Amino acid sequence: MRATDLFDNYIFDTLSAEEKKEFETRLKADSEFGIAFDKHKTLIEGINQHEQRIHLKQILSTIHKQEFGKDGKIISIKEDTFIKKHGKTFAVAASVAIIAVIGTVTILSTGGYLLKQQSNAITDLKRDVTELKYSQDAIIEGITGATNKRIKHYAPANIEGTGFALNNKGYFITSFHMVKNADSVFVTNNVLDRASAKLVASEPSLDIAIYKIDNIDALKNLAFPFSFKEIPSEIGDKIFTLGYPRRDAVYGEGALSSMTGFNNDTTMYQISIPVNPGNSGGPLMDEQGNIIGVIRGKQSSAEATGFAVKSSFIQQTIDKLENDSLKKDMALITKKSGLRGLKRSEQIKKIQPFVFNVMVYKR
Repeated sequence: MRATDLFDNYIFDTLSAEEKKEFETRLKADSEFGIAFDKHKTLIEGINQHEQRIHLKQILSTIHKQEFGKDGKIISIKEDTFIKKHGKTFAVAASVAIIAVIGTVTILSTGGYLLKQQSNAITDLKRDVTELKYSQDAIIEGITGATNKRIKHYAPANIEGTGFALNNKGYFITSFHMVKNADSVFVTNNVLDRASAKLVASEPSLDIAIYKIDNIDALKNLAFPFSFKEIPSEIGDKIFTLGYPRRDAVYGEGALSSMTGFNNDTTMYQISIPVNPGNSGGPLMDEQGNIIGVIRGKQSSAEATGFAVKSSFIQQTIDKLENDSLKKDMALITKKSGLRGLKRSEQIKKIQPFVFNVMVYKR
C-alpha cells in the first residue's frame, strides 16, 4: 500500500484497531514517516476547506440570482420574505463558513504544532532527480554536440547528493538519509567517470554512511588533499564547502555560527552557509582545508542556516568497526592539510577530484 493511501485510511478512520495501533507506533518511531504524514494531513485539511468555501460561494450565488436576477440590479428587499425564504439555506451556508474558519484557526493554533514542526524541522538535502530534467539535458546535449556519456547512456538516479574521500584508498563518506534502502550507488566527478561503490559501514543515528569505490584508477596518482581536524573549531571561524546541488560542483562559504546543531544536538555544528538539496554528505572545511564536518541538512524555517555532523564522529564510527584490518585501511589523515596557505581557487582545484556526485538508485 502506498504511504498516501495509508495516510488517507488513518485520517478517514478506515483502519482496523490493530492497523491503527501499528500506524501510531510507526508515527512515533519513524520521524521521516511522521513528517510526511503531517504534510499530507495539512494538505487534506486545506483541500476540505477549499471545497467548503466553494460550496459557500455557490449557495450565496444561487440566493443572489434568485433575489436580484442575473444582472444584479437591486430594487428592494423585503426582510421578512427574504428570511422566511432563504433563512435555512443561509444558516447552512453560515455554518459552513464558520466550520472553515474554525478549521483554519485549529491548524494555526491548537493544530499549529504541525506547522511549527514543519517550519522548525531539519530538512534533508538529498536532490530528487526527475526523468524530465535528464530529458532536457539530453536535448541540450544534442543541440550543443556535447558528449557527456552519463547523460546519454545511464538511467537517471532516484536521488543525488555529495560525498567526499576519507583517504586515497577509495573510501568515502556521505549522508545515511540519502543512501538508505539503496539498491546501488555510483559516484562521478570532473576526473572520475561513473564508478560503482559498496557500503562498508553506517551509523544512522549520526546520519553517516561510508562506502568504497570499486575502481579508483583515476584517483590513485593524485595527492590526497584533506586532513581531518581533531580539535573542535570555534564560533566565527570561516568555513567553506563543495557539493553537487546541480550537475557541476558548487562552492559555498560562510562561518561557523554555533557549536551545537538542531535542537542543541552536540554531534553537529550550526553553519551560516546557503546549502541546498544535493549538498547532503558534502565536506565542511576550515580556511586551511581541514575537514571539520559533513553537511547534514538545513533548518526549513531559516535561510542560510545549515547543520553539519562534526568530523570527530567520523572517527568514532570507524572505531566501532569490529574488523581491525578495515579500521586500519580506513585510517583518517590528521596531519597538516596539503591545502594550507593556498588561495581558495587553488584549494578547490586540489579538492574537487575527491568530492563526488553520489547517485543513488532505489526500487
